[in-house]
Amino acid sequence: MKNPKESLFLVYSINTFGKESVTIRPGKPLYFSTLEKAEEVIQNFKVLNPHLYDDVQDEHAYCLVLDEFELDSPHRYQLSTKVYSPNGRLLSDCMVPDDGPFLGRSKKRIYHEIGDMVEMPHGDQLLFGIVIGQPMNFNEDAGTYGLTASDDCYTVIHQQSQELDYVHAPMVFKPTREIAENVRTQLLTAFKQIEADKQ
Repeated sequence: MKNPKESLFLVYSINTFGKESVTIRPGKPLYFSTLEKAEEVIQNFKVLNPHLYDDVQDEHAYCLVLDEFELDSPHRYQLSTKVYSPNGRLLSDCMVPDDGPFLGRSKKRIYHEIGDMVEMPHGDQLLFGIVIGQPMNFNEDAGTYGLTASDDCYTVIHQQSQELDYVHAPMVFKPTREIAENVRTQLLTAFKQIEADKQ
């Protein structure tokens, strides 16, 4: 009987900086041989890294990410992604390997509606956006189309360029900051224009 391939589990935080909390960068990655060990660290992350939870400090944990990779693979082969709140609560995940198949998400696992204002890491910035497309709903026949983990995404207009972006579903968040009125207006205007162009 063929032995199952082993996995490498990588845990890191995405941290915000400054009073406006719009600059971000990943924390140093931690590596684990089992899911249990990785999840134990996530549940104790606040105890292990108190400086990321101290209001006096400039750097704060925005979310925690747990990525699973196939070990001893000749290619970078990602098996899954889980995203947690700074306190270790699971927010969203993508349990689809890089090459799929992605069969869609159940309705209860689609957390953002079309027209919702959202927040997402983009490069070294934490940007606002507006959702104009959701991941595909679960469909048993989806596998025949060759969909992969990259298709598990929201289509978002982000504030920086007002252009469309396809954002991996676990990395789209409900806003944690107040959205300035001019940003809200710009996003709504772009959203209405795209909706009008569809008609």
